[in-house]
Amino acid sequence: MTSAVSLPINVQPWLKYTATTVGRDKIYRAVQYFSRFLAWYLLRQGATKETVARFNNLKKTLGLSRKLMRFGKPIEHLENAAKATSVADDFLRYCTIGKQLAYAGYLTLDGIIFIDGSGAYKFKNIKKYSELASRFWLAGIVFGFVSGLYKTRQIQIRRESAARGLAHSGEAEKSKARTDLKSLAKEQHSVNKQLLQDGLDMLIPATGLGYLNLDDGAVGLIGTATAIMGAQTQWRKVNKA
Repeated sequence: MTSAVSLPINVQPWLKYTATTVGRDKIYRAVQYFSRFLAWYLLRQGATKETVARFNNLKKTLGLSRKLMRFGKPIEHLENAAKATSVADDFLRYCTIGKQLAYAGYLTLDGIIFIDGSGAYKFKNIKKYSELASRFWLAGIVFGFVSGLYKTRQIQIRRESAARGLAHSGEAEKSKARTDLKSLAKEQHSVNKQLLQDGLDMLIPATGLGYLNLDDGAVGLIGTATAIMGAQTQWRKVNKA
């Protein structure tokens, strides 16, 4: 009998990660935005037009590939919006519904932009579609950011309550208060990370819409950083680590 050959490293976490659409999208996004930064950087360093064009083409190809990969995803966001109607907190419910509907609009228009970019069909007002897509994208991020600020305030209130319990309760209550404080600290860490990610991400569509004047180098680095942050979150999610 022949024994199975095993690899020297455990590749299962990587396979689980790349098996998800979100996981692959974060990898593509990181390479896409880093290519945008490199094209900007090399142009200013006097690199040849061919070298700069190589990274610009990679950026455009990956951007189009990501649009195809997200084709049909608006349905998922519409379903999430429907599920959000059961959220107990009124403010979080409205923010979540707004965010999901905004992303549904953004990705629907993103699909139209893909069809135009692929050459399957050319739309006359594609620039307007692109601008509207950026508006929906920015709105979705803003809804998420405001939701994060609200969660931060709610966590602060709960932490103050737990701290009071730690100071004026018996041993059993103190033990529960310590557990609650640890749980709230972990929750706040997750919210803080998402706030940072949203705060950086909103700079990208804001620049595209002309609200800000960041150059391609800054946008490329911001997109790379938030892609890596999103990849870390997805990795922990699929590998339960």
